[in-house]
Amino acid sequence: MAGKTGGALQRAAQALATADGVAHIAFFSMFAWRVISGNGFRIIQAAFALLALFGLASGVLGWSLVRHGGRSKARTLGLYAISASTGLATILLMVASWTGD
Repeated sequence: MAGKTGGALQRAAQALATADGVAHIAFFSMFAWRVISGNGFRIIQAAFALLALFGLASGVLGWSLVRHGGRSKARTLGLYAISASTGLATILLMVASWTGD
C-alpha cells in the first residue's frame, strides 16, 4: 500500500494534536481574557497565556513532524512534541481550575 505510512499511530497522533490545539486555543483565550479584565495576578495569567501559545506551537510542530517525517527520527520527535503539548494542556487545565472565578 503506497499511501499508508503511519496507520493507526498517525491517526491517533492527528486526533490528539487536534484536541490539544483546541484546548490550547481555549486556554489562551481564557488566560488572555483574565489579563485584559484584570482578574487575578495579571503577570501570572499572562505567563500561562504564553504557555498556552507554546503548547499550541508544540502540537502544530509535532503534527507536522509526524506527518512529513516518514520513518525517521523526526517522526519520533513529533510524537514527543505532541505528548509534551498534551502534558502542558493537563497542567493548564489544573491551573485554570485552581485560579477560576
